[in-house]
Amino acid sequence: MKVKIKLYGASAGGLEKSELELDLREDATTQDAVNQLPVRDRVYLYVVRDGMRLSQDARLRDGDKLLIFPPVTGGED
Repeated sequence: MKVKIKLYGASAGGLEKSELELDLREDATTQDAVNQLPVRDRVYLYVVRDGMRLSQDARLRDGDKLLIFPPVTGGED
């Protein structure tokens, strides 16, 4: 199945493309997609589909569009 990925923030840093398409097996999970990303730090990435954050073991569907974010920090006290 094909899944489209859009990387945001530091997760896209240093890459030629911030949008990717992955070819995954039919029973793939969020973690399977994250494992194929060409990024250094995969441990704390947020994966979002249809406005909802997905767990690592969430099943993906053919044609999914996933947004990938690193943790966000900062702001005022």
